[in-house]
Amino acid sequence: MSADAAPPVTAPARLRAEVAWPTLIMGIVFVGVGLGMMIDADFGVAPIDALFTAVSRTSGLSVGIVLAVLSILMVLMAWALGVRLALGTLVSFLGIALCVDLTRAVGSVLGVTGWSLGVLIVWWVAGLAIFCLGVAGIFGADRGVSPYDLLTLAVSLRTGRSLGVSRLIVDAIALVGAIALGGSWGVGTVVILLAVPATLNVVLPRVKSRLHRIGVTT
Repeated sequence: MSADAAPPVTAPARLRAEVAWPTLIMGIVFVGVGLGMMIDADFGVAPIDALFTAVSRTSGLSVGIVLAVLSILMVLMAWALGVRLALGTLVSFLGIALCVDLTRAVGSVLGVTGWSLGVLIVWWVAGLAIFCLGVAGIFGADRGVSPYDLLTLAVSLRTGRSLGVSRLIVDAIALVGAIALGGSWGVGTVVILLAVPATLNVVLPRVKSRLHRIGVTT
């Protein structure tokens, strides 16, 4: 290999060393906060989160605890499909679970569920935007994605489909389970069903490109 080929190899390494962990932590916080906001607004959460709320209601456990338990199962499924666990995945599922419960605790103090319809819509839309940014941040950090995203990545690698299409497939399966168990889903769930795959296919490549430029110049 010629010396000219060396620079492209160093960019991911510098990204991991200098930018990745702050980006991952930011993504974790954003996903947890956005999810908590959407749950409280009650216009529909992401399909997998609708499944989490369904299991939470039937088990009596908090959404955060259910998220942590089911995340372990998703990691095992992804591992069975050939995608191994990374340190960032462990940090992700614990961090997201904590942020969801903290956000909902703050929402309870603020009395979010009693707000007017118009304010709740704004709260939900803000939660969705924060959630999508968080997903892009976690994937872009390249330190290990969240358990659900790890499963999405495994499906993508196994089927040869894009991350967006793979997310759509996994989301559809999760939504069926959520509906069967009476989870919190609604019109907003359909919006998320389209928004997150679009984030992975359109926004994520730009985020990763930006992060790599930062990693090289810092």
